[in-house]
Amino acid sequence: MVKLCIALSLLLAAVVSAGPGRPGGPIVKDSCTCSEKGNYYSPISSDNCRSFTQRTAFLPAETQRCPHGLQFDVKSCVCNHPQNTVCPYHCPRSYSAPAHYSRSCSQNGNTYRQLPGTKCHQFTQETAHLPPQVHSCPSGLQFDLQTCVCNYPKDTICYTY
Repeated sequence: MVKLCIALSLLLAAVVSAGPGRPGGPIVKDSCTCSEKGNYYSPISSDNCRSFTQRTAFLPAETQRCPHGLQFDVKSCVCNHPQNTVCPYHCPRSYSAPAHYSRSCSQNGNTYRQLPGTKCHQFTQETAHLPPQVHSCPSGLQFDLQTCVCNYPKDTICYTY
């Protein structure tokens, strides 16, 4: 009986510590985006990945900073020591909006615009200190300027196609 308890304990420990493959663990979407627990994260390469954006389908994106000395790591979806982090230097890609393009929404110090040519599946985020960065809505959603979040297409007015 003792051997069975020890074997079950070891099996449980192996399953709990399985890491990214476990249900609810981080999922790498692409070289610039990871997802965990319904949130999407992308490093900001222009500041050596010391900052990252956190996006949730129905809430405005927020720019966060890693604690001093750490960088955001897409593979583990957390701030990590630089020697354990790959900082992709193209994330998120910068974007220069055409001069005539002025529709936007603002929230929490961020300004957002639907990205032309993407059927509102992508949008830009910028602040007074960071240039526009391109982000994607979760699958099946579009960026809505009325609410400043990714939303269901039936509830979104898409100004750019």
